Parts: sequence; C-alpha cells; structure tokens
Amino acid sequence: MGGPTTTERAPVPSNSELAEVFQTIADYLSLDGESPYRVLAYEKAAAVFGAYPVSIADMALRGELRELPGIGQAIEAKVLEYIAVGEVAFLERLRERYPEGLLTVMRLPGMGPKKTRLVWESAGVGDIRGLERACRDGRVRAIPGMGEKTEAKLLRAIEAWTAKAAGGEGSRRLRSEVEPQAARLVAALRALPAVTSADYAGSLRRLRSTVRDIDLVAGSADPRSVMEAFSVLPELARIDERGDTKLAASTHTGLGVDLRVVPPQAYGNLLQHFTGSADHNVALRGHAQRRGYKISEHHVEHIETGRLVDCATEAEA
Repeated sequence: MGGPTTTERAPVPSNSELAEVFQTIADYLSLDGESPYRVLAYEKAAAVFGAYPVSIADMALRGELRELPGIGQAIEAKVLEYIAVGEVAFLERLRERYPEGLLTVMRLPGMGPKKTRLVWESAGVGDIRGLERACRDGRVRAIPGMGEKTEAKLLRAIEAWTAKAAGGEGSRRLRSEVEPQAARLVAALRALPAVTSADYAGSLRRLRSTVRDIDLVAGSADPRSVMEAFSVLPELARIDERGDTKLAASTHTGLGVDLRVVPPQAYGNLLQHFTGSADHNVALRGHAQRRGYKISEHHVEHIETGRLVDCATEAEA
C-alpha cells in the first residue's frame, strides 16, 4: 500500500492570460456589432487585469475582485469560470461565429469591425493571409466603399504587420508602463535588512522608450536571504530560475525580471555592467584592455599584476 499523497494546487492563469481572454471577448463583441458600452466594459477589464501588479486570479478566489474599478458581477463570474475550467463558455460561443484570424485583420490600421466584417462576408477573408490574397487578386477593390487606394493601404499595413511579427517587437513595452513596477520592486529590495543598495538597470535605466524586461541589481553580504525574500514577493507570478546570487522570474503582468546580487564592495561594478548596453560594455572592455585592465561585473583587474579593484559605487567603476 502506498503512503499518503499530496495534492498540488493547479496553476492559476496569469494576469496577461486573463487580459487576453477579456480583450478577445471585447473584440468579438465589436465585430458582432454589440453596444459600445458593453464592448468598453470588457476592454476596461482587460486593461485593469493586464496592468495589475498582483494576481487577479488569487484576488478572484479570495472574493476581492469586485473591489477593482469597473469590475462587476458578470466579469467576476467569467474570471472564476476561466480559473475553474480553463475557458469561458460565452467566449467559446463567440468563437464559433467567426474565424479567430479575423481579429488580427480587425486590428490592422485602416480596418476596424465594420470593414473587417465586410471583407469577410464579401471576399471570404478569414485571416491576414486571406486579406493579402484578396488584395492582390483585386477582390477588395471590388467591394463597395473600398477601392484601389484602400487595397494599397492594406497591403502596406500587412507588410508592416509581417515585419513586426518577424522581429518580435510586440514583446517590448513602453518605459512609462514598466517603470512604476520596476520602482516598486526596487523599493521592496531596499526595504530588506540584508540589502545595502539596489537599483534597476538595463534599458530601463538607459531611458530607452521601450523595454523588454526588468533588470535589477543589489548589493548584499547575505545574497541567499535576499533571494528567499525576493522570490515570495506578491508581484512575482513564478520563479523560472534561482541560484545563490541570480534569479529569473516573471511578473503577473508578463514581464521578465532578472535579479543579480553581489557583495556591497562590488555593487558599482555590477550596476555599471548591467546598465549596459551590450555595445557599450564591449567598447568599454576594449578600452580597458588597451590600458592593461580587464573589466567584469565583479571587479576591475590589472592584467599585469592580477590586482583586483572592487567598486562600491558606479562613480568608482
């Protein structure tokens, strides 16, 4: 006879997953010609879910979801349904009416729900590639109210969409969206007794207009306790990797988070290195080598003597 077994809780959906569900409902309702007020209710729910820093699913399970602005009983019920069974019956019924690729067509510049439904009903367009074929075959210009100019604009929009999809640019977000969450994570690090210094680095610190993830650096003589405390922050949806001095995680908003911890006396080296960019670091290492030094995220080394120099601040580095 086997021993007692333990039952693990099934993973709850992420905020970005729930946001996608409710935005998809909004898009289908828009395509269906539903009331703008009803469409807006689902769009607002998607926006709230996608931007919220802690788990929406956990809030729903605790009965706290309706405390959020614009979230009523109908939205709450659909969230709980999705958590329980992995789908929303209302959304599945909407999906049965239209090809899912039609939503991508609707999001192209110059389209929208009315034109999308028109090309679907008049030219059999069900996705981006179908729209491209219809444009090249001259079927779009034959639709009343469209014409050759519309056809040409749509081909340019499809070309831009294809290039963006191939380049993965959709994974980047505006700095203004990411910075508040990064600042909260930095504040949480600085509040830990074992942390002497903490900042965000990477493209966010370089003030790039868009960023892909959050790079965090911290100085501490006790990195293990920092990792333990940081890994249970409510803003983190999951921990992907965790070592003694490195951690990779994902937030409930779908952002990647990388944390690096070094001794306080090497904090300046780490901050300089992870602020980057990669091209800057390559150029800096080349500059240092020409003067007899090696630079890393941990220290500056004099090549001839092997003497190591730790920099507690970025100015020293």
